[in-house]
Amino acid sequence: MTQESAERVRSPRTMRVRRLLRPRVSLGFELVAVAAWIALVALVVAGGTHGTDGATHMHGTGGVAEPGGPPAGFGASGSMDLAMWTLMSVAMMLPATVPVLEHVGTNSLRRRRQRAMATFAAVFMAVWIGYGALLLRLAPLWSPLPGEVVLASALALAAVWQLTIHKRRALRDCHRSSPLPLSGWPAVAGAGRFGLRHGGACFRSCWALMLVMAVASGVSEGSGMLGWMVLLTGIVTTEKLARKPRRPTHVAAAVLAAAAMSVALTFGIA
Repeated sequence: MTQESAERVRSPRTMRVRRLLRPRVSLGFELVAVAAWIALVALVVAGGTHGTDGATHMHGTGGVAEPGGPPAGFGASGSMDLAMWTLMSVAMMLPATVPVLEHVGTNSLRRRRQRAMATFAAVFMAVWIGYGALLLRLAPLWSPLPGEVVLASALALAAVWQLTIHKRRALRDCHRSSPLPLSGWPAVAGAGRFGLRHGGACFRSCWALMLVMAVASGVSEGSGMLGWMVLLTGIVTTEKLARKPRRPTHVAAAVLAAAAMSVALTFGIA
């Protein structure tokens, strides 16, 4: 190989092209996130979700549907509510976790790569599924109130949380890596511990945003629910991927505060 050819191979443009063409270790999980979004859009198009004008809303802890009752979620049973929450969590949280999944994959032995990433993803998502189950249990606390009041309050709470030191610390922890053993059960346990630690940090950072999503899913119509999902997913992903997340966090706080005020003014909440 001539010197000119070697320089061409090592040029920044060539290296970028090679990185783009190289198979992504996290491709399977990226496709899962895309599939979750497609499934949610299909449910909305098919009328599988109900908003404030739907014939049925969730009320109480048992998932018993009451016509015209206060909105608290999807479906006609608690299990369906949790299934919908799981689908939304995969669609919203998995894209922001792709860099971490790549870290797990590239730092694992090739033969154990997919197993390590699957373990991490399963534990990470278990944190959010557990949060969804908790919200279903707590729904009776706010279900007697008008849905718009609950939504405006959740948005205001999320805006305030964005500006706290606890949010900044959680975001910092979201960017921390973890040593991963290479083989045997220590490798599985290491991936699981990393998933639990990263899931805990992500939960501390985004619990208020996902509370907004839980409330909005019962208040908004199908297309409106997708709009809230896009907004909140954009906030979560931008914060997680930004090198300096403080500014996106402050911008998100302003957006959430404006949304809370808009909801309050639109529905004449005093």
